[in-house]
Amino acid sequence: MVISLQAHYLDIEWQEPGRARSVTVAPEPIEVEQHPDGSWFAETQVFNGLSPWVGLHLEGNLAHVHPTFEEPDGRQKPMLQILDSQARHWWVQEHGWDATGKRHLSELHRSMGQFTIWLGGQRLQLNNVVDQLDRTSVENYLSDFQQDLIWLVMGFGGATATTGSGATVNKGIVEALEAFATASHLVLTHPAQHVREVLIDRRPARLRPNVATFREYLRNPSAQRLTGRGAEETPNIADNRYLRHMVQVCEKLASHVAKAAEFHTSVFAGRASVEAQRSTEYETTTHRRVDPDVFDRQMKDLEKKLARVSEFKTDIPEDGEAFRTFEFRPGEPYASREDQMFYYNTDGSQASDAALDVSFSVVEVPPQLAEAIQATRSFCDYYAIEGVACATRRTTKTGKGYREVVFSKIYSVTPFTSAIANKSARRQQLELNDWLYPLTSTERKELQREAMTARKRERVYLDQKQKVEQLAKLLKQCQAELRAQNLAWQKIGVASSPQVPMGVRFSQSPNYTACQVSYAKVTALAKNHGLGLDEMEAIERIGVLHASAIYERWCLVKIISILVEDYEFKPEVGWQESLIRAVTGKPQSLTLRFRRDDLGWCAFLEVQPELPNGRRPDFRLRFMQYGPGSENHTAQTQDRGVPFEPVRLHHTMPEGLVMDAKFRTQWRRGELGRTLTSLIQEKGYDQEGDRVFILHPAPRSMLQPSSPLIWGKECDYGQEAGIAHHKGMIYLAPGTGERSPEHNLRRLIVLVLQASFPAPYRVEHEGVGKWEGHGFCISCGQAHQPGDIKLQRTRRNRESWTLGCSGCGMYVKRTHCYACNDGILFKNGLQLTYHRTVADQVTNIVCPCCGSYFDADVHGNNAG
Repeated sequence: MVISLQAHYLDIEWQEPGRARSVTVAPEPIEVEQHPDGSWFAETQVFNGLSPWVGLHLEGNLAHVHPTFEEPDGRQKPMLQILDSQARHWWVQEHGWDATGKRHLSELHRSMGQFTIWLGGQRLQLNNVVDQLDRTSVENYLSDFQQDLIWLVMGFGGATATTGSGATVNKGIVEALEAFATASHLVLTHPAQHVREVLIDRRPARLRPNVATFREYLRNPSAQRLTGRGAEETPNIADNRYLRHMVQVCEKLASHVAKAAEFHTSVFAGRASVEAQRSTEYETTTHRRVDPDVFDRQMKDLEKKLARVSEFKTDIPEDGEAFRTFEFRPGEPYASREDQMFYYNTDGSQASDAALDVSFSVVEVPPQLAEAIQATRSFCDYYAIEGVACATRRTTKTGKGYREVVFSKIYSVTPFTSAIANKSARRQQLELNDWLYPLTSTERKELQREAMTARKRERVYLDQKQKVEQLAKLLKQCQAELRAQNLAWQKIGVASSPQVPMGVRFSQSPNYTACQVSYAKVTALAKNHGLGLDEMEAIERIGVLHASAIYERWCLVKIISILVEDYEFKPEVGWQESLIRAVTGKPQSLTLRFRRDDLGWCAFLEVQPELPNGRRPDFRLRFMQYGPGSENHTAQTQDRGVPFEPVRLHHTMPEGLVMDAKFRTQWRRGELGRTLTSLIQEKGYDQEGDRVFILHPAPRSMLQPSSPLIWGKECDYGQEAGIAHHKGMIYLAPGTGERSPEHNLRRLIVLVLQASFPAPYRVEHEGVGKWEGHGFCISCGQAHQPGDIKLQRTRRNRESWTLGCSGCGMYVKRTHCYACNDGILFKNGLQLTYHRTVADQVTNIVCPCCGSYFDADVHGNNAG
């Protein structure tokens, strides 16, 4: 199928009005969507100091169309046609010629908003966004991406927060580069040379004559000096030209890896500093500051829920009509009915009646009221309903008798709770204390535990920093030596050529042979990681023309880094070549597979996967547990270089995480939420049961933060009741320190990981039962040991586990919501918790399914 319309960013150097001297085309196209009515839509961006041209290339049925740009007054102005180096036609919108700057002007470079381009009878609508980000910031994304990519593919990643082993994984490439530099230096001190004949000017007595000699002598017999034959030794021979090419290749490789090592030296230093600050803060914290906006928003939420109950009434009592007041304590919904729920006596006891052979009681009210009551059960458990009702004895399918109370009319509903009054008193107390409250003993204990974990991570990151720093030092020394050698070859007149010489010097001369052997080792190691000369040059050629594509690539590398470096997933064989090809060429679908054979987990990261409706989100991440018989299959397929396909434990594909990168550093009010809604409702990104999240670099984009945690003002993890973490928006941009936006992506991946982890299971060994699990520590990636998992029981006798880590000291609590059957909750500490928490009790989490939570102001305790 021929795509009739393509849009790309162009970098144009103008020669004269209407004529371009050079045109550079971004390899990544601008996404253009075609609506059912045949019209087209695209979003374009312009940055400060970076204003690429939007070029349209028409083919197929549009090949002969002359596009026109609709101006503000409704007139249509023909667009300008130019040619690129491959003789392809591009149409651009121009708005006059700047004689001083010798360039065309464009309305799209200075104005934001909606613009219309007519392609014959079809309309292309451009949504042009002018961003405040400058060219330097875009180049920082590119540099960050390039360094992370080289670091990953060269195998320096994989360090965990407990072992720090990754920084020493690939010393082989450094040793090979050093060996080559030593060998090539020996050749440079005594290079092979070739004797060639040259013309020299000498006295006749010492002259070796040639034809030129006799000609000059005939013209001037008395000349004191004549031109004749001479000999000269030159090192500019094929062998040395090829050797200089080797030096240049190794120097380029050493330069790339050294830059990546220097970059990650600062990364590890920054991480160590963050952990040190965090441990000190946690050890000395006695009070915590409450965000008044979040506190007030949560209190208003309680008031709205109560208002839905107290304002509910369906009828007005008639004069003389008999009605009753029914006081009860509600329970959970009965038999999945929307209008019925269990109820208990006012003292909380079971509403049974032995005389009537009734084991339990059920009340039936309109579904709207039942839903409202269930939403308030977490802070109100006593109600009075005035209305007309009748009680009937019913029998279940198993023959058990129960009482059914059905309301035919409801005049008023009164909830009895002191929650609002307690919250108001709490607010007054917080205001008097400058919105600070003292930590409870439980909170202090949790902070001390997190401080201990931070200290361990600090030591590991410092060790990593030292190793990588030493690595960078060796690489820089090697690079300096190779650069000096390259300049020395240039100084003695040796050119560079990748052409392999036909002679036998590389096989007979020991010094040249040593160069060839060490160079072959360097290139083999680099090729094994997918980083040959062509790949290095392709990475270097990536430009900032298409800023959105750079941001997508940066996000991709960050996702892989978390899987490989933080959680010890091992990529499949040959993944580097596939990844480099995908990020340096035209966009293409790609599936990367990662494994953890010790626990039987695999991760599938799809780049631009095609959904059943034909849409292509940027990324989709899925975790899957494979069967116990897959380990041998894994080793065999990896040895053969065959892509790993696990044997699933379940027949259905688990729900995944769809991530769509939007490179916008600012959003209009409500625009971010509308964009997320469009991805779900219009593009159907959730049609396979996947979670849908937007990744974007705009800070503080949450209009009404609902979480008091560190990410509350910048992220939405779908923590509100009913959304259950199935959609949201994540702030993701380069950064350092405790508030680095990259932590937000890691927290999102933790969300999907923990949703995939099965509950621990009991194993009997020599008569002793222990709890084991298929999960691992979300802080350092270490597998949970049997002694790390402990079982407790909640007040409702549900299973609850504490998942410790003997490596880094991380402590996670997996429990169930006390109010509903769907809520599985994870308490991951202050850094990795993604549930909503109570504003002034951040260790108490809110169920994302039903919104219930324990509140000390309501329940009078700190249970959770």
